[in-house]
Amino acid sequence: MPQVERDGVKLSYRLAGRTDGPVALLIHGLGANMAFWHPALVRRLGEHRRLLMYDQRGHGYSTLAPSGYTAGELAADALALLDALNIETVDLVAHSFGAGVALQLLRSVPERVDGLTILDGRVRLLQPAQRLRDWEHWQTWWRYFEAAGVEVDDEQELDFSLLAIMADPRFAEVRMNLEADGFFVPFGLWNAGRRAAAKWRRLIEETTAPRDFQDTSGLSVEFLQQIDKPLLAVYGEFSHCLPTRDGLLRYVPHCQSVVLPGVGHNFPVLRPDETARHIETFWTSCCSTETAP
Repeated sequence: MPQVERDGVKLSYRLAGRTDGPVALLIHGLGANMAFWHPALVRRLGEHRRLLMYDQRGHGYSTLAPSGYTAGELAADALALLDALNIETVDLVAHSFGAGVALQLLRSVPERVDGLTILDGRVRLLQPAQRLRDWEHWQTWWRYFEAAGVEVDDEQELDFSLLAIMADPRFAEVRMNLEADGFFVPFGLWNAGRRAAAKWRRLIEETTAPRDFQDTSGLSVEFLQQIDKPLLAVYGEFSHCLPTRDGLLRYVPHCQSVVLPGVGHNFPVLRPDETARHIETFWTSCCSTETAP
């Protein structure tokens, strides 16, 4: 696996799709890695872009560093990757927590970003807190916990701290059922995530990540209002992140949105072709297809 190093942190990456032309940088969310991107999604998007996928620090095969997990620092990692590969501009595609990383990258180097697609992203600036009990679809998935004899407090925050609980090996059955139902797929796909779950537990227990993940420094409503790049926000009907979508539509001037019926947070895996189709349409209508890296 090729790697790029930034300040002692090695970032694993891979390239797919076209060998020339415009580039898209795919940014995964917390508890995932570059394998999150479904082969069908990669195949279709690769017909239009050269795709750059990578493991964010502390995930996949990238270094588990003791610190540096704010969205701003993670955006600096992404920029170091682009610089090392001599990529001048990109279209960003970001899922979940990756949305904040993408926005921070756009904020720091707007000239390097052609457009941004957010896939069910949650941004704490727009959605600072949410309990399980506040999410209208929580009871739909509660049955999986109940069937497994697992108790989860409905006062629990619906964020990275829930993933920390889910990393416990006792939750394997619940994870499989949630994965099949499209809630989310923590720690890798198709029940192949034991190593990823173990790394996630270390990330939460041994690093500054729990504090860093909550840092929104640099992002503001004023920044969102000044975004002059095309932005597509794709969300699932049952997503717990819809308040972020509402905020993006309210503040970002060039934001357009699609809500996919019958799915939740994990639709890029469950409906890769449909997800790709919306991104393809967005790229065709809004983003350059001529500029080579």
